[in-house]
Amino acid sequence: MIGYIPARGGSKRIPGKNIRELGGKPILAYAIAALAVTDGVREVFVSSDDAEIGSIAERYGAKWLGPRPAELSDDKSGFIDLMHHDVPRHCDAADGAETVIFALATAALLTPELLNRAVDTWRRSQVDILMSVLEIGKSCYWALLPRGDGMLEPMFPEMVRVNSQDLPKAYTDAGQFYIFKPDVMQRFSSHKDVDRLLPFEIPAESAVDIDTDRDWDLLEFQFARNAAKR
Repeated sequence: MIGYIPARGGSKRIPGKNIRELGGKPILAYAIAALAVTDGVREVFVSSDDAEIGSIAERYGAKWLGPRPAELSDDKSGFIDLMHHDVPRHCDAADGAETVIFALATAALLTPELLNRAVDTWRRSQVDILMSVLEIGKSCYWALLPRGDGMLEPMFPEMVRVNSQDLPKAYTDAGQFYIFKPDVMQRFSSHKDVDRLLPFEIPAESAVDIDTDRDWDLLEFQFARNAAKR
């Protein structure tokens, strides 16, 4: 099993977010450290188009195989593109590793304990992919969508009269990590489109998906709060 962290250099909404300093270290360093001591992970790789990020990754104990191809490093390349076309070369570099923990460079709140529980769940379940998720607090089953005339209508009309406590549990991708076998993922056009997608629910204090400056502020707050608890 290998750890794989994508960390391109061209973030537009938060420039340099994958190596922005958090708690005195580049944020990337925390995901590397957590993966490095996760049960079964024999090597941690960082995939980047940016030599500075590659150098930082190596400084904190990961391997960098040189620049990721440009066609896999723009803002249109999704996770499945990396799973199909970039992850395999990292598996080959690790003597044909068959399983991958794909973690985000900004997943700074993950702990080895949490990842070890996820790996144990993965091993016991034998699913296509295990995905870190958060429970949706306000159920999506009561969501309203605008019609063409600007008025609202229920997304799930059959659910509007169901009491909140009777609504099914719903999840959203936590944007933190995924565990899978690359050869299995080759059959699918999205990591959310597999036949057997197992949710691994993580606590809210372990996940902040970084897209905006406000997200970063929340991450800094939660990082400091978690550190104070230790």
